[in-house]
Amino acid sequence: MKKRIVNLLLAGILSVTAVLAAGCGSGKSSSNSGEEGENTVSAGSENAGSNSASSSGSSDNAEGDEKGTTVYPLTVEDDLGNEVIIEEEPERVVSLSPANTETLFALGAGERIVGRTDYCSYPEEAAEVESVGTYTAPNTELIISLSPDVVFASDYIDDAVRDQVEEAGAKVVVFSANDVKSVEKNIETAGQILNLNEKAQELTESMTAELEELKDVIAEGGAEKSAFIDLGSYYSAGTGSLLGNMLNDLSVRNIAEDTGETWPQLSLEKIIESDPDIYISLFTSPEELKQTSGLNDLECIKNGNIIYFEGLSPEADMIQRAGPRIVEGTKLLAEKIYPDLFS
Repeated sequence: MKKRIVNLLLAGILSVTAVLAAGCGSGKSSSNSGEEGENTVSAGSENAGSNSASSSGSSDNAEGDEKGTTVYPLTVEDDLGNEVIIEEEPERVVSLSPANTETLFALGAGERIVGRTDYCSYPEEAAEVESVGTYTAPNTELIISLSPDVVFASDYIDDAVRDQVEEAGAKVVVFSANDVKSVEKNIETAGQILNLNEKAQELTESMTAELEELKDVIAEGGAEKSAFIDLGSYYSAGTGSLLGNMLNDLSVRNIAEDTGETWPQLSLEKIIESDPDIYISLFTSPEELKQTSGLNDLECIKNGNIIYFEGLSPEADMIQRAGPRIVEGTKLLAEKIYPDLFS
């Protein structure tokens, strides 16, 4: 709940900027349960994209699965622990987060998307899809009128919205990834729901290979650096956040991590005491930082070791959206943190 509150506060602070990482939902579980013979997959499990069917706990593969084809009915467990039964291959879907929209298009399911949020700006084709409003307060009546088979949501979805959509007959699947591994599992789960398993596997294998290559470059050439991520008013991305885990992947010590909180607000004194090598700002411009008393005494500010991503820029989207471009975003951040390694 605290994560939701902090993120909503940040959304207010950044009202003209990009959508931040999604906050925790209520964790409400649906009462749907699988029936014998269903193909079962968990968004957070190791089997999320393996195309292996489970019949009443059995590990025997269904004939269709061996060919990369989803066997329906399919039971999936989303990131809130809700079990959702997909009776047949979905033909119409709605996306309630930019990350989910990117995933659906990357899987080749763009023609199936009948609704998306105001913030779904990538790829360009997303603009041709009807908007159903914001990710925090979508137009429920409009969503229902679009007759989706599946709604892919973030954990911002309100219980009332979810209930109404499900009562109208749509299935709701919530994705809330916080690192590359969980992003990949969500892609695999979406691929299985949509019977696009081979494309999902292709995407995730490419992401894994690119991230390992990136880690190897950093391991071979760079000394550990420290960083502070400023989301506005000194709120930061700590333990368990997408940006926090991104720093971990890049062997960067996150000065907010020792708070033990996902979205901590650090004091100015704490930031100065920690003396980060890099100041990463998603809100305050470098010019403003250099004029901020206390901060302007930091070596990273004086030496211009500031990484600034402005508002709704494509670069800001790439490092904040838990979708198929997250490794590209990680590399973008790595190039700015370790310029000598990527020159």
